[in-house]
Amino acid sequence: MSTIPPSRPASPSRPASPSRPASPSRRWRLQTRLIVLASLVLILVGAGIGAASWWSVRTSLMSDLDTQLSGMTQHARSDPGPGISPGDGPGGGGSSSSGSSAVDQALRYLFQPGVGDGALVVVGTDDAAEGLIAEAGRARPQALSDRAVEALLGVETVSAGPGADGADGTGAQSSSSAGHQSIDIPGFGRYRVVAFDDAGTTTVYGVPQKNVDSALERTAFTTVLVVLIGVIATALLMAVIIHRQLRDLRDVARTAREVTDLELGAGKPELALRVPSELAVPGTEVGDVGASVNRMLDHVGSALDERYRGTEQMRRFVADASHELRTPIATIRGWADLTRPYRDELPAEVTASLAKIDSGALRMSSLVDDLLLLARLEAGRQPTKEDTVDVSALLLELVEDAHVLSPAHSIVLDLPPEALEVRGETDQVRQVVSIVLTNACVHTPAGTRVHVEAEPAAGAGVGAGSRADPFVTVRISDDGPGIPEGIRDSVFDRFVRGDASRTRAGGVRGGSSGLGLAIAAGLVDLMQGSVTMETSDSGTVFTLRLRAA
Repeated sequence: MSTIPPSRPASPSRPASPSRPASPSRRWRLQTRLIVLASLVLILVGAGIGAASWWSVRTSLMSDLDTQLSGMTQHARSDPGPGISPGDGPGGGGSSSSGSSAVDQALRYLFQPGVGDGALVVVGTDDAAEGLIAEAGRARPQALSDRAVEALLGVETVSAGPGADGADGTGAQSSSSAGHQSIDIPGFGRYRVVAFDDAGTTTVYGVPQKNVDSALERTAFTTVLVVLIGVIATALLMAVIIHRQLRDLRDVARTAREVTDLELGAGKPELALRVPSELAVPGTEVGDVGASVNRMLDHVGSALDERYRGTEQMRRFVADASHELRTPIATIRGWADLTRPYRDELPAEVTASLAKIDSGALRMSSLVDDLLLLARLEAGRQPTKEDTVDVSALLLELVEDAHVLSPAHSIVLDLPPEALEVRGETDQVRQVVSIVLTNACVHTPAGTRVHVEAEPAAGAGVGAGSRADPFVTVRISDDGPGIPEGIRDSVFDRFVRGDASRTRAGGVRGGSSGLGLAIAAGLVDLMQGSVTMETSDSGTVFTLRLRAA
């Protein structure tokens, strides 16, 4: 089942340039993108401010800790405290048992009253190494483990001498923190330490850094929490503000959506929708868009009006020309018919010419009638009436005629036992079914099986009727090669044909004018029904839905 395309060659079209795929962020709404971008900026700014604040607090706290360590170092090296007797050192044996007066001299500082909790001193020589730590609640310093002493003696040392870490020979305290280091001591945590090399004796002083680390952790947590709360609160506030600011743009978009919902394909187009004047004032982004949309709608409206005027002129011309052509065609057919009784007496060439005149006049008459009917349908001037049409009897009659006209096809009729009746005009229903059935026979090869069936249905509704109205379905299918893919979407348009080489020598049924399915669609719509088509390489199915009587 096919129709014939226009013989005029299509003009070459410019190749379409490949479109660049949109990035994922472009698929987001503008409001979402603005909020996300603003939130990212806030996060970056908050992170920068938080990092600067944390670094400022760390610098201040570490400076205080270095000052504390420098003070401890100054006092320990300039006034180590009273001497300790054998047995006063840690572990009972104390420093006397070590036999190293240098170790005893350095550790004496921790035995002074008022030494800070956690302060430690480690002394190491070639012969011995020992370390003590002052702990709150204990009257005497406690000995450090060998692992802790070994870790402390491994730090980098500075040369001991006048001015080293606060000992400047005059007793004045220096603010220098040269040589101060932070290390992890096994079993005691992180410490701030400084080590001196006194002619082969290494002395390490340290104060605990856990208070500073705890303060920095609290500062980091508080900063992150404040930044997150600020970002969330600001994002919510910006969402409200942006939503209100984009209200005008949404109004412009709503106008565009309303325009797309208009039915502009049939009848006189009414394109009165415009963006409100207060939203179409150039100078702002929304105003520029609104003004551009209004200008575009003005151009589209003018184009639609021009198209409608041209269509109306063409429709009137076709209707007038078809009407005017009926008289001369009828005259030609009448004069040709007058020669029929004398054709046996005429030469064979004259007889053949008169037969061609009859055939051409008959086809011209059919084509003019189709054009006139189509023009009336498109103009809404085709009369119709609400009769009760027996579709079952009509299909029986049309299938019998098809058997005679298309003997090479296998035509099967399938009807329910009860009679099917529809609302419409008998001639119009007959013409619709005849057009579709004739197409199935004419545009498929010999031997094709054509199946005609009808059945009642209810609840779907068609056309302008209620969706609950019952209807009758007439389905005409074939197992032919199907309609060419290039014209499947336009098969119900005027002058659409599928085989330009098909001969027209068969009289009225020979060839195709491309008007049949357009007329069928118009008549079905006039009866408030519908017609659809499904096709593939294995066949074509036309489905007519007519209101049940």
